[in-house]
Amino acid sequence: MAKKSVDAEAPDTFLQVATHSWNWVLAHKLLVAAVAFVVVVVAVGISGWAYYSNKYEKDSGLAFAKALRYYHSLKPQSSQDDVNSVSRLLDDVISRYPRSKWASFAHLYLARCYERVGNSDGATREYELGVKGLQEEKFLYPQWLVTSAYAQSSPEEGIKVVKQGLQVEHPFLEPYLRYNLALLYQEKGDLEKAKKELQDLKGRFSSSPFGIEADKLLELFR
Repeated sequence: MAKKSVDAEAPDTFLQVATHSWNWVLAHKLLVAAVAFVVVVVAVGISGWAYYSNKYEKDSGLAFAKALRYYHSLKPQSSQDDVNSVSRLLDDVISRYPRSKWASFAHLYLARCYERVGNSDGATREYELGVKGLQEEKFLYPQWLVTSAYAQSSPEEGIKVVKQGLQVEHPFLEPYLRYNLALLYQEKGDLEKAKKELQDLKGRFSSSPFGIEADKLLELFR
């Protein structure tokens, strides 16, 4: 009896592609190794830059938060030496972190310090630098300018402005706003509300520079 012919099985497409790919890799070892090396270097570079950028912004935020705390501790009768001490802290933020978003705010507060000691030319210069920096942050500019304006107000007016800002502000600025709200309550003499804001800030934004600074300020209130 004649045997039936057995049809050859259709080749596995995936296996064919995998085989061809592996053969190509073996034939181009140096090229594959070079591409892999470049990919690793680029990935490491991107990760390193992201780490540096985050650390830079966090460190600058901490420096600015510290300067801001001392600025709000100034009284109407504070001496010129006290004002100059705060000016040095703000100037340190600007000189060490010129590319930070907080440098623009530091310019504005430095202008206020210059006004207090009668340096009108310095105040004008710092205001111009601060506003220019805020304008370059185009998508945040309106909010940032409104927020910074309360630095010139009385505590009561400042509290109103900050509360309005908290209703419409960009999330990035909420820790900054709440920190300032606590400082304004402190300046007004309402320590209970100041503590409440600082505790909320510490709990919700513990990794923010202003959350870290809030923890330090709470220690002073105890």
